[in-house]
Amino acid sequence: MPRSSDVKTPADSREHNQHFTSVPVRPPVNYPTTSVRGDDQELLRRALQALRRNPIHCHRNNVIVCEGDAADFMFLVVSGTIRACRTFQAGSRSIIAFYLPGDLLGWTNDLTHSFSVEAATDAVVLFLKRSTLQSIASRESRIARFLQAATINELRRTQEHALLMSRDAKYRLAAFLSDLWVRLGKAEYLDLPMSHRDIADHLGLTIETLSRTITGMEQAGIIARRSNHGLLLQNRPALLHMMN
Repeated sequence: MPRSSDVKTPADSREHNQHFTSVPVRPPVNYPTTSVRGDDQELLRRALQALRRNPIHCHRNNVIVCEGDAADFMFLVVSGTIRACRTFQAGSRSIIAFYLPGDLLGWTNDLTHSFSVEAATDAVVLFLKRSTLQSIASRESRIARFLQAATINELRRTQEHALLMSRDAKYRLAAFLSDLWVRLGKAEYLDLPMSHRDIADHLGLTIETLSRTITGMEQAGIIARRSNHGLLLQNRPALLHMMN
């Protein structure tokens, strides 16, 4: 697990250059595990308790792991939002995925991570030793099924994101908001946990195009802005229609 002195902070985030810190843990800790239910959820929680290190508090824009770092740990998001991304030499950035509370990330057969993992907001992340988790999964079929389900879900989301890149800006944003609406519990009021810049980099749009697309949806009565990051989904059928 990284020490405070090992924390890397993006060069363009100077106002968020504090190190992430350990958060004291008082058992029992009920980490969210949204992919399992009932007895399986309780079993997973016990397994996570056995694996746990102290959760790490990450300030917004802290780098949790860099592309090419050893893939010794997997990460469970306890709170906040995490992004997986790659920054290119020319300065452009692609965000591959966002991870919300209860999401597990960092599962790979490679020896190193293929992408950087960063905190899109202030977040708390649980570090899980990959080799230990694999060992438990080899003995306990329900843990193996949870890891399989998490992997399949991430593969599905990756495929859907790849398909988005061939569509226009309205379709991309409509699909993103619809998916986020489901992941955040289908609330009428959608509080975007990530910045507009992050959304633009995830959807392969400029920030100006994203802003114009949001304004167009607002003028059409599909959404209404309630704050810098808050959207009211006024007409979800029309949002879904934009994806046809």
